[in-house]
Amino acid sequence: MAKIFVVDDEKNIRVTLRIALEDWGHEVYESGVPEEAMDKIKEEDFDVLISDLIMDNMDGIELLHNVKQISPETEVIMMSAHGTISKAVEAIRAGAIDFIEKPFAIDMLEMVLERALKQIELKKTVKHLQSVLSEHYPFEDIVAKSSHMKDVMHQVAMVSKWDVPVLIRGESGVGKELVALAVHNLSDRAEKHFVPVNCGAFPDTLLDSELFGHAKGAFTGATVNKRGLIEEADQGTLFLDEIGEAPPAFQVRLLRFLDNGYFRRVGEVKERQSNARVIAATNKNLEELIKEKLFREDLFFRLSVAVIEIPPLRDRPEDIPVLCQKFLDNLGKKMDKEGVSIHPSVYSIFNEYNWPGNVRELENTIEHALIVTKQGKITIEDLPSKFRKYAKSAGSMDFKGDLELKEVEKRYILSVMEKTGGNKKKAAKILNISRTTLISRLKNYGIG
Repeated sequence: MAKIFVVDDEKNIRVTLRIALEDWGHEVYESGVPEEAMDKIKEEDFDVLISDLIMDNMDGIELLHNVKQISPETEVIMMSAHGTISKAVEAIRAGAIDFIEKPFAIDMLEMVLERALKQIELKKTVKHLQSVLSEHYPFEDIVAKSSHMKDVMHQVAMVSKWDVPVLIRGESGVGKELVALAVHNLSDRAEKHFVPVNCGAFPDTLLDSELFGHAKGAFTGATVNKRGLIEEADQGTLFLDEIGEAPPAFQVRLLRFLDNGYFRRVGEVKERQSNARVIAATNKNLEELIKEKLFREDLFFRLSVAVIEIPPLRDRPEDIPVLCQKFLDNLGKKMDKEGVSIHPSVYSIFNEYNWPGNVRELENTIEHALIVTKQGKITIEDLPSKFRKYAKSAGSMDFKGDLELKEVEKRYILSVMEKTGGNKKKAAKILNISRTTLISRLKNYGIG
């Protein structure tokens, strides 16, 4: 149900809309005077304002501007019997979510309103995502400058609302556990335990004992009864990392738990119950493992009710400068090396490098460079040897003729920046462009 204000100086239209909107279950207020709507919106929160464009006291565009200043979250749908493309464009530019030309069928309004309410829900979700993550889990820990990672965070926001199993897929080092923790912290289980376990870190029998627990005397060394991690995660979230490494017998037991919430400790007959939400993660192709009879297809379907794919770092180079700065800030404080920056030539190498270890490898690289550097700026010489070898083999101007013109330009600019030691004034002179243009180009490359 939404809270809606209808403004139109024609009473019969207001009444018609109010009846229809109330039939759809919404709380509706209406007035023929725009100033009354503004006063009411100052006092109370409204989800949607539906306003006529042409009115005696104040036109709809002016009302729209005023409402957006009072309540930016309120979505505005504009109506007009004098519909023109220019008026519609003006309304949308002023902040309206949609424009309807009178006369219109009531189902057209329903469709437009549904779109507006979905937009409101999305904004609320993103706002909730930011507030909860900033409170429980620093939002900046998941860098989302690239469109790829913004999509991931949108999926996190959507999935967290539904208490279903989640499968997170991505290469090693992309941050699957961080995303799992974000889903947990945005869910209704946020106040309960988040229990991570790596399924590839235990032998078959020990993994069963670790997750399901065991009874005293169940096997050699079991001297006491032990609660498993599934019990520890009751009412919270159980994160099963590297689920593709799970042995067949464990997969059967996990499937049964996912089906009904029941399990047995190793060596016990008694059934126990846990209400733990399961989030699994893998860097393997589970479909291929299914073909090889190494992973159960029914378990795959049970785990993948919701799926979040995290792209590798090489597919989102826009995130590299932001990640670098984050690591510089965090590690610099710990190592008493605050204020250290990165030379543009290093960014040039980072953008070309394939990053098989993804974000984890980038963090380790920055940490190594901070340890080695004796200056206030990290250069190629401060990087691990593989990067120095890569830089020599690649050659700053060793182009093979298969690059786009903008990439050639980028590499040339960065090579000049390297030769001038990062001096923008000298580089701009060599490039025969203004310093302002050079700064703009560097900013486009993600280099401050």
